Amino acid sequence: MALGGWLRAIYFPQWFENQPPSEFRPWAAEADCYSQLARVQRILDGQGLIQNHFTVENWPEGLVPSTTAPFDYAILLLYAPLKLFVKYPLDWAGALISPFLWACLIVFWIFFRSREFNFTGKLVLLFGSTVLPTIIWATAFGRPRHQSLILVLLAIAFTAEYERWHLELSPKRAWNIFAGIIWGLACWTSLFEPQIIVTLLIVYNLIVRRRESPAFLISYGSVMLIALLAEGVHVFVPPPEYHDALLRWFTTIDELHGYDFATFMVQMTFITFVLPFLAWGLLRRGGDYRTDLFLVLLTILLTFVITFESRWSYYASLGGLFILARYCQVEPLRWSRIVVYVLFLIGVIDADTKLIDAHAKALPFQPALEVLQISHSIDQPGGIMAPWWLSPGLLYFSGQPIVSGSSHCGISGIVSSAQFYAATDWNTAEKILRDRRVHWVVVFDNPVYVYPVLNTARGVLGLPDYTDDNKGDAETTVAQQLINFQGVPTELRLRSVTQQLKLYEFEPEAR
Repeated sequence: MALGGWLRAIYFPQWFENQPPSEFRPWAAEADCYSQLARVQRILDGQGLIQNHFTVENWPEGLVPSTTAPFDYAILLLYAPLKLFVKYPLDWAGALISPFLWACLIVFWIFFRSREFNFTGKLVLLFGSTVLPTIIWATAFGRPRHQSLILVLLAIAFTAEYERWHLELSPKRAWNIFAGIIWGLACWTSLFEPQIIVTLLIVYNLIVRRRESPAFLISYGSVMLIALLAEGVHVFVPPPEYHDALLRWFTTIDELHGYDFATFMVQMTFITFVLPFLAWGLLRRGGDYRTDLFLVLLTILLTFVITFESRWSYYASLGGLFILARYCQVEPLRWSRIVVYVLFLIGVIDADTKLIDAHAKALPFQPALEVLQISHSIDQPGGIMAPWWLSPGLLYFSGQPIVSGSSHCGISGIVSSAQFYAATDWNTAEKILRDRRVHWVVVFDNPVYVYPVLNTARGVLGLPDYTDDNKGDAETTVAQQLINFQGVPTELRLRSVTQQLKLYEFEPEAR
């Protein structure tokens, strides 16, 4: 948690400017974080305990969100006591929920009575879970994102997997029920990563063990049935006309990029170097090694996958940590364990040092304090047209609906905003504002970036970027005219200005 707090301070030093201690607010690091907090905000406002249709994103048509209820309720659970002590309880609940969930896992690992993890194994799990860079980013950094809940549930589920398949091959019903419930909650939180892993697990058990516990399947199926009845199906199929735009927009999301070799090795902290050796050490021993084999195969698979999509690195690191813990407790050769400890420690120090250095040099792209200041000027209801990465923050702070957001389920709104900012005539731009029932328009400018709003919009539309040496008709686009406040029609009235943002009020009757 100390590492996470330190990284937050380094990553966004501007958060601490002009904030007296009594007014301090823990700003979120990403657009998705504000989208998540906006969901909880709607629950607190009495707009339904289940947010299975988010009407205030992709305005005015809305969207079926990919996020689900379990993480909403986890934030609410922390919000209730914080409301008694702090000024901004929802912001603090969002910042603290991921570290809190991981602290709960630490308590679980410390106190549960295990037949398959001794003191050494538990110690490696505890230490590794607090220093691995991917796990710090997902938990201690304080991002209110559902990866933290998935990670904790998967860690408990992997632990339970060892307990329910004991050496005697007579799994206890209680452990099977517990494991089924945990896997079900993980899949309820997200039907993507956990669902793939649990499917692989069940198939593996049916092939290798020739059976799967009915108690496990029934408890897992019961949780999934409850999730289906409560929330329906959260599966988004983009219309054909938006398929290419969605793929282009995905290229702007860091977690959907693969790692190059250097970054890959940093994130895995040399685990990949010693993984074959650890796997061999585990599998050559006697007894029932089948659960170890599953973790080895799964970790190898995830390690391969993160070279294409880095968001799997959380779960690959978790699998590698379990293999490390198991090896260190079963390996009889002391010198071998010491070598593994040293390699892992060197890898962790190297990874965390490079992570801190990278965050210290990162360019700010989420000016949360300015978004709040702009939101104070939004004093009338109406949709907000803004760059997609700023829109969730505007939704959270102003309470007004947004056209574009950070969810792929709202790709039609993202495309509309891109077409608006990239337009070169005001008739086209005004039609988009009217069709989307927009009352507020926000633009972003930072001299560090080259046409940040315009080039992002053109990227979504599949158009080439403008550069300082090749400006083309950039200065005649809506984005640049709004940024420069030149040639803006009378229907758009400038209402607020910060260092990087401008807010306009759209009043069609003003013509």
